[in-house]
Amino acid sequence: MFPDCAKQFKEVKSHASGEETEKSITEMLIEELKQREEEATEAQQQADVKLLEAKKLASQYQKEADKCSSGMDTCEEAREKSAESLLGQRKLTALWEERARELGWKPGNVNLHRNQ
Repeated sequence: MFPDCAKQFKEVKSHASGEETEKSITEMLIEELKQREEEATEAQQQADVKLLEAKKLASQYQKEADKCSSGMDTCEEAREKSAESLLGQRKLTALWEERARELGWKPGNVNLHRNQ
């Protein structure tokens, strides 16, 4: 009777030990899953922060690009006005030169009138 008892005790102990091991493995897996979930959450938060920073930088670059584009437009308008003004001055110069030639002026003939 005692040998059977010892044999049954070993089986119960072995069975209990197996349950504890299984429970321990399950707890370890649950803990590992929690840890991985925390790491994934942290990685996602860092990615969100980096994305927000990238959006802010993109917005700043877009503002600078808009300023530059506006400046280029202003510069182009000024260039066009200058070109128009230069063309007007050339026409006026040609008109005065034509009148001067009609009055006897020749290129290279500079005759200054002085008031005395």
